[in-house]
Amino acid sequence: MHNIMNAGTYTIERFADERGISRQSALNLLSTMKKKGLATVRGGGREKRLYAIFDRPQEKTNGFYDMVNKYSPEKLRPRFAHHVRGRYTVEHAIIDGIRIGDARTKEATMHLFLRVTDWTRLFALAKKHDLKVEVIELYQKARMLMRTKRMPRRYT
Repeated sequence: MHNIMNAGTYTIERFADERGISRQSALNLLSTMKKKGLATVRGGGREKRLYAIFDRPQEKTNGFYDMVNKYSPEKLRPRFAHHVRGRYTVEHAIIDGIRIGDARTKEATMHLFLRVTDWTRLFALAKKHDLKVEVIELYQKARMLMRTKRMPRRYT
């Protein structure tokens, strides 16, 4: 693999020119780099593809913002990279959304109540973080604005 001297953003043509290789070789090299986590891609379609090249492998995020953007029609721009080890569920995401606390995040978090499968886990996490009242309030607000699953009576 070619040596990456400086991290930056490239188009495929600029990447090929700087390394003195053909366009196809540059595509093959970038594909290999993407698999190793050394490059990310944005753009495409009508836009030029831009490749961001890094010196060290970049760890993919798998936390709150990925969960919310997957299930909520309101998409959020990540404020921080949230990396999670182990299992991260919708219940964890609801608690994190409440802890982040701004209005837009809470609005997007309400849509996660459609996906709750383990109410016991949700309220155990709420008790651990002392957020039981906030979870119930957010749930009631979500019930008024959209259809959600029913919360068992023992938690209200």
